[in-house]
Amino acid sequence: ITLNFRTTYVSKSGQVVYDPRSICVHYATTWFFVDLIAALPFDLLYAFNINVYFGVHLLKTVRLLRLLRLLQKLDRYSQYSAVVLTLLMSMFGLIAHWMACIWYFIGQKEIEANDLSTWEIGK
Repeated sequence: ITLNFRTTYVSKSGQVVYDPRSICVHYATTWFFVDLIAALPFDLLYAFNINVYFGVHLLKTVRLLRLLRLLQKLDRYSQYSAVVLTLLMSMFGLIAHWMACIWYFIGQKEIEANDLSTWEIGK
């Protein structure tokens, strides 16, 4: 977050902005809130045995919005087939990961609902 307050950006007119005040205002109005939520250490809540609600887990997905910034920068390299292939493979991997997370969540809810904790799965 600290580095982003000092990193230049390209304005809508296509010029690189070096003014520190303009950089701070631009970052504070665009990606600062997303980066702040993404930087919060939600896993420490479990370390201190603090009771968390289901909605707190969804806040961790805000970190995925940071991928949009990466995609904006990779847009200029889209004419290269290796970059397009890498992006495609990454998207397949990301979607497969999300599907596995959903599958795991469904399994956990089934175990809790039916008291299947005594089952020996896979034996």
